[in-house]
Amino acid sequence: MKNVGIICEYNPLHGGHKYMISRLREMGAERIVCLMSGNAVQRGDLAIMPKQLRSASAVSAGADVVFELPFPYSMGSAEFFASAGVDILARLGVDTIAFGSESGDINVLRELAKRAESFTPSEDKSIGTAADYFASLGDLKSNDILGIEYLKAGKRFAPDMNFVTIKREGAGYHEDAQNGAFPSATEIRRAILEGNFEAYNEEQLPEDSKYAIREALDEGQITLMKKVESSILFFWRTADIKSVSACAECGGGVAERLAAAAKCAGTLEEMLGFAATKRYTDARLRRAVIFGMMGVTLEDLRRRAPYVNFLGAKFEGLKFLSDVRGINVISKPSRIPDDAESKRQAELCLKFDALYTLAMNYPVDVGFFHRQSPQVIKIDNKF
Repeated sequence: MKNVGIICEYNPLHGGHKYMISRLREMGAERIVCLMSGNAVQRGDLAIMPKQLRSASAVSAGADVVFELPFPYSMGSAEFFASAGVDILARLGVDTIAFGSESGDINVLRELAKRAESFTPSEDKSIGTAADYFASLGDLKSNDILGIEYLKAGKRFAPDMNFVTIKREGAGYHEDAQNGAFPSATEIRRAILEGNFEAYNEEQLPEDSKYAIREALDEGQITLMKKVESSILFFWRTADIKSVSACAECGGGVAERLAAAAKCAGTLEEMLGFAATKRYTDARLRRAVIFGMMGVTLEDLRRRAPYVNFLGAKFEGLKFLSDVRGINVISKPSRIPDDAESKRQAELCLKFDALYTLAMNYPVDVGFFHRQSPQVIKIDNKF
């Protein structure tokens, strides 16, 4: 395992993430390459703190180099999130992709991936495609589902790619840690908002991550969807249903339901509650809310990423950049290629940041994060 890739969010990085990096080192990983979600995360939400701070904590915790999984892929369903992630890592020159899973058994996940490839949606219109698909695979947790999608994407984009999985330890995605186990990112985000994150020990929440959280708090860069929910409600109350219905996740009556719900809701959570049905998962509705606002289409999600942003690295990890041949690596906005696909990716990222920058405690201008330079860290220093 020369170059091992991890597709991640680190929202924020916690003890389970650092444990995975250390386990990969023990297994022989020479270089660890993280492809980390930018300011948009998969379940239709905003990252709790900006990508540059999360990237820095990843490098301090053991990653050699960090690139950005850009919007809209970073907010896509498991299929699009995984497909973009595997494709980008393969083009960066990674030979192995590692992921955490609840099962911890790559052979079981390979068998489930084969079953998933032969899946056909139910004719029962009361069940949504996503719910039907997940039910066909059995009682699986979120990381197992993502692992299956990584394996499926590997067959399409990188047939020679190796895959390894590390058994997930500690609390599940929405669970609280028990008896000192690794906490979930959800639990830590709640603790940040309540001012209790310092209570976690080094194994649960590494100092590298606490440093990033303190920095975000000091700079007013903790980000909450609640701060922009009035903007979201206004958009959906006045939306052109015909045009919005053409956006990803918004078809099949979803746009109509969201618009109707917005007209009688006072908060985003009320809007989502009014729009909910058995047919659509909460995550789908949340993605639809953002994709409709940003004008994201299925074509945008299916398009191969034309470039990838370099976010940060150890000093020793910089050599990896010179070896990349399969995709444009961008460190400055001025270096974004002048073609239609690259312009579209940059346009969508900036459009999302127009919302993200308003959701911080101290809002900044739209291009603030677009202009940030990659951070090169000497491992004995903090940031």
